[in-house]
Amino acid sequence: MEDSYTDNMTRHVSEVQRLNQQFDLMTENIGYLLHPTIATSLPKDPIIADVATGTGRFLLRIHELYPDARLDGFDISAALFTNDVPGNVKLNVLDVKKPIPDELKGLYDVVHVRMLVAGMLPDDWAPTIVNLSQMLRPGGFLQWTECDFITLKYLRGRVDSHVDKIGYLGQTFGTALRERFLHGWNTLPTYMQAAGLQAVSRDTVSSDRIPESREMTTRSSILAPLAWMELMAERNAPGALASDDINQLAVDVDEDIKSGAYVRYDIHTVYGRKLQ
Repeated sequence: MEDSYTDNMTRHVSEVQRLNQQFDLMTENIGYLLHPTIATSLPKDPIIADVATGTGRFLLRIHELYPDARLDGFDISAALFTNDVPGNVKLNVLDVKKPIPDELKGLYDVVHVRMLVAGMLPDDWAPTIVNLSQMLRPGGFLQWTECDFITLKYLRGRVDSHVDKIGYLGQTFGTALRERFLHGWNTLPTYMQAAGLQAVSRDTVSSDRIPESREMTTRSSILAPLAWMELMAERNAPGALASDDINQLAVDVDEDIKSGAYVRYDIHTVYGRKLQ
């Protein structure tokens, strides 16, 4: 399977902690795992799929709410799968950009997706949503969360805060992945409607809706750009910084954060229902 996520990101085991922390902080600011419209429609034993499951964090947390559910995780790579899962959680390798196996069609009450943008090219979104919609049973919901990193801001929290280095880090990463970041968060509603989903809605919050999460969200947000820089250095990519320069940048960015610099971006959760 072609794993376009690894064009810019690594699936090294060191990513597990970052991805789990990112998921938990985002969930705290969103305020739910499943939108209340979806949650109130589910039976006590729903069948739920998590696509691009990564470490399976969503499944482990939704298990606490639905211990009698069938919970299936799918990812194009098993590299970050954990063996420490409840008996009703199954992790599977699947490329959802390709036709869905017949045994998965019309099966799920919910198909959940979050932060697949790094693995998506501009032309992937519409057909992938069609594929995921086929996994839903009548009355089932597709819920997909992505972030707007195009208008991400680096802000000062105090009069004496400085943001130069953290801004440079973010802008370098954002420029490199701009083609991917331009899509998804803003196109999901249109593609869901085109796939035949009904009552498509968008829920948007800021990454620091919970003010107390601001510093941790900022610290979490710099890890992906730094990991990307390290990966580019390992590959001797054109224009890549040397390892020593990346280490110094990490120190300088940490000083920006200590001075009160922080990030803010919008988190978009889009959901729609398959009625027939």
